[in-house]
Amino acid sequence: MPFPQAQHWVVGRQEPTGEFTSEVVGLPSIRATAATREDSLERIRALLGKSHAAGELIAIDVPLGLGALTFSQFLDPNDPLEREFVEELRRQRRVDYVQSGGDA
Repeated sequence: MPFPQAQHWVVGRQEPTGEFTSEVVGLPSIRATAATREDSLERIRALLGKSHAAGELIAIDVPLGLGALTFSQFLDPNDPLEREFVEELRRQRRVDYVQSGGDA
């Protein structure tokens, strides 16, 4: 069974000397410079692994809270004000459709 992996965004750039520097986004202390891009990224992997093993990096779950998609649980289809609002949305959509060249 393969080991679990984590993804990190890394910014890389070529230095005027020709070397490559890579830095983990949000973790400026994890930075590496090497002769090639691949070597620079390999050093970043090693530094991240070392930080993780030392307990400096801890994985946590963050719920994404899909905004309006989670709001629907609070809607009451029998609420007169909500029904009025939904009808007004329908009316506005019809107006927009007709104004954009669609048939009524």
